[in-house]
Amino acid sequence: MIKRTPDDFQVEEILSKQFPLLAEKSGPFALYRLTKETLATPEAVGRVARALKVPAAVFAYAGLKDKHASTLQHITLDTAKAPDAPEKSEGPDWTLKRLGFAPRAIVASDIERNRFHITVRNLTAQECFDMDRARRLLSVSETDGAGVRIVNYFGDQRFGSARHGRGWVAKHLIKGEFEDALKLAIATEARKDRMDDKIFKRTIREKWGKWGEMLKTLRPRPDRKAIERLANSGSDFRAAFCALPYMFQQMCVYAYQSWLWNSIARRVVAESCVERGPVIAADDTYGEMLFPTHEAISPELADLEIPLLARKTELTGVWKAAAEAVLAEEGIKVTDLEIPGVRRPFFGEEPRRLFFTADNFEATAPQTDDSADDPKRKKRTLSFSLPRGCYATVLLRALGQ
Repeated sequence: MIKRTPDDFQVEEILSKQFPLLAEKSGPFALYRLTKETLATPEAVGRVARALKVPAAVFAYAGLKDKHASTLQHITLDTAKAPDAPEKSEGPDWTLKRLGFAPRAIVASDIERNRFHITVRNLTAQECFDMDRARRLLSVSETDGAGVRIVNYFGDQRFGSARHGRGWVAKHLIKGEFEDALKLAIATEARKDRMDDKIFKRTIREKWGKWGEMLKTLRPRPDRKAIERLANSGSDFRAAFCALPYMFQQMCVYAYQSWLWNSIARRVVAESCVERGPVIAADDTYGEMLFPTHEAISPELADLEIPLLARKTELTGVWKAAAEAVLAEEGIKVTDLEIPGVRRPFFGEEPRRLFFTADNFEATAPQTDDSADDPKRKKRTLSFSLPRGCYATVLLRALGQ
């Protein structure tokens, strides 16, 4: 068990040494360290903006940090649009501290790594033993440096827009099935939805097609704009989907791209690694994860990059056959990865390494878990750092959690 409390899952963003931090006492952008708990990054930034009485758009951040965690990340404030850049500020569940100034807004590539401290609870003695065994099997050799090498799967967080078992929003989009896509996006409940989200989606589902009547009961929120558009147009579901917040639209595309990538990576491992050495299999909601041990990874795969698929992606090399098989199972071709009549959201090609290494991995000895009902249950804390874009939850899957 993880994330019993926010402190059980701690994440610290490590800024690249190349980030252009100015020595001056002012500059075009103020750089802040934002510490938050039980808040998603956009939600936390929104609260900061309200506290400082500025639009949320004056802030930029380099990554989305987990809501159910204690996190430390960096954000920048555009001082041309918000000249009052306080040294610090705070509110419920967040604190802000100014670190200096910079000539530009922060972007994703400015983050070098993320450092994690994760407490895993309610462990049996066997689970502790299995965790240590998996760690030994996945450790890289001393000549490669200390660390644990893992397949670079996308974690569950990437699939937040998915309605597992009911299809992918983006798959409907590329087929021009905009009504189905919209219904899946805003009228289909997910298990982890908050109660107000469930009520909102349930109302839309039950009154689907009665747009004007629906508007009388739906409270104001960004995804309500899709219904407002339908109340005016009647049946322009493409325009209605495009009225949703753009970040959500793009996340729907990312979710499907990421699932395709995971499926390709799993096939590559199954076809290229199983005969070379042991492979650890881990169940996951969005498809089994296979983790080859160090000796099962060929030199050809060790530095391999597989791109997120886009319409013009060229399928080549050792992953070509795996990609073709995954696309065939989906009933699509790589040239289908675009949304008809829409410029954005879009499928953008992006390289991604097949493996990542968790550096400086340490695990405390098992200790009694006072929060467990069974006094024999244990807890332990795992500490490690990951490259930007890699998922701690994937490492936990590999270790049996």
